[in-house]
Amino acid sequence: MPKTAKELTDLVTETMKAKGNLEKVLDFVDLVNSHSDEFPDEIHTVGEKIKEVAPEIMNNIEKIKSHINNELNKLDVDDEQAKDAANKLLLYHGDIFMTINWAETQMINHDENSYWWRYWGTVNKYLREQLEREGKNSRPNILK
Repeated sequence: MPKTAKELTDLVTETMKAKGNLEKVLDFVDLVNSHSDEFPDEIHTVGEKIKEVAPEIMNNIEKIKSHINNELNKLDVDDEQAKDAANKLLLYHGDIFMTINWAETQMINHDENSYWWRYWGTVNKYLREQLEREGKNSRPNILK
């Protein structure tokens, strides 16, 4: 089992792609069924079999995704990686307030205490430390 955050996140992404692909298969079945008068009855029967097993497949994909997320959420955030990310974000955004806002937005897009929630919280911590070092904490109501 992969043990890096990137590898596990890539697997989560693949599970989302698998769900999307299953939805495409179901769309295909609907399309073929909409032309059922042009095909033998067997085509409709096969399509119904696909629709019948699809919920179980979707459920199993969700189970896989949940297991991968559980493994991901067990990982500790690498402080050096988070610090490096904070520095790169500062270079990219240029403005520390915009960068903090961006990191906070990323953080709230994840479940509390999940790996990525903790990661972005750590990035945010380093950005705020940088802000304090630069003495820019006089701007009102920005950093709540």
